[in-house]
Amino acid sequence: MLIRIAVISPEEFSSRITAYADAFPNNQFTTQIYQNPMECSSLPEELNECDIWLFAGPLPSFFARERMKQSKVPSVYIPSDEYTLTLTLGYVMLNRQEGLKYLSVDIPKKEYITQAVTELNLDASHWLVKDFSQIVDGVGTSFDAEELIQFHRSNIESGRSKLALTSVDYVHDQLVSAGIPCVSMLVPEKSIRETVARATSLGHMLISENAQIAVGLAAIDQWEGELPKTQPDAGMMLQQMLLELGKETDASIQQLGLDQFILYGTRGSIEKMTNNFQHMPIMGNMEQLFGVTISMGFGFGMTAKEAESNARIGLFHARKQQGVSSAFLVTSDKEVIGPLNEEVKTFHLKSEDRSVLHVAEQTGISVVTINKLISFIRLRRDNRFTATDLAVYLQVSRRSAERILKKLADKAFVEAVGEEQPYQQGRPRALYRINF
Repeated sequence: MLIRIAVISPEEFSSRITAYADAFPNNQFTTQIYQNPMECSSLPEELNECDIWLFAGPLPSFFARERMKQSKVPSVYIPSDEYTLTLTLGYVMLNRQEGLKYLSVDIPKKEYITQAVTELNLDASHWLVKDFSQIVDGVGTSFDAEELIQFHRSNIESGRSKLALTSVDYVHDQLVSAGIPCVSMLVPEKSIRETVARATSLGHMLISENAQIAVGLAAIDQWEGELPKTQPDAGMMLQQMLLELGKETDASIQQLGLDQFILYGTRGSIEKMTNNFQHMPIMGNMEQLFGVTISMGFGFGMTAKEAESNARIGLFHARKQQGVSSAFLVTSDKEVIGPLNEEVKTFHLKSEDRSVLHVAEQTGISVVTINKLISFIRLRRDNRFTATDLAVYLQVSRRSAERILKKLADKAFVEAVGEEQPYQQGRPRALYRINF
């Protein structure tokens, strides 16, 4: 099983990663070189063909976050941690005359310094430290390499520090070119080897997941009253479109009836067909050409029976979207994704989350509905909402939404927090907030 890994790294470091090709003979390495980690915000499209992206550190991964969202390619990065710092301090102790007493240090997390100096029994009271933990923890929104360069330059030029230690290769290169004494953090071979192994395991898992059996069900929706004259032609056109999609994605198509079709493939083929579970173009085409709506359900599973069962659940949810073409997808974990042609919503048909199960048990509301409520809140910028807002999202009547809210309120899982005045005349509407 070939794992295609994109190594995204400074040039001088990439060879240390690709040197593990012999240890992992089923890996195929592609290198993407950068000088400044900010360059990773615009990685080339051809890297999307790789199974895994392996970054030389947390910063290039941070700058590539939007590209990763777009490409859907999973990633790993080589950590710059207490082991990296300990190795670097040992190197400085043995090879640099500046010593360890007056250091200017940048590092992902300050806690790494505490761990390293404790192990080496060092005095770090004169060290000047700048961290970027918000980046590593995934809560930061910006990073300025020039600020780090100025931090070290100021410390050295003022005499407060004698040597700069940096976790960023670009910062090291800029400081050295400016004549500032600087050492780049030394990454242990153990960290590189473990990261390559982690990328390999992730690739195997991804390929196994993509090989899951997938079943798709497609049907032209039934019309009330007289059928449009174009419907027989629509059935033939839908079949032709599905056959073309099948050729592109290695999926097979069979006709179940005049206007119903079943598709067999893999999770990977459906992911390609739906552009990473985002949309299903043929539905819009059918509406424009023939004025008919299409319902589609996709299901994944370890067996064909499980996949088809999940596809029927997806088709059920699609048919609930009356009057519009719609597609839903159900994974082997009973995660429901859809509708694929709108802002994609996700919820679970089952749950092992104890808090979700607790709310369901206390209120008598199904786990499916509780998970939909959680997705509803996550999609909103404001956590306050009306019964009408909830009804629109759940696609139920306002009265049904009010009954759900009453059950939640009875157990203190929701509370009224104010009122909203309608734009037109009418009674103010209660605003609610969920407490779980």
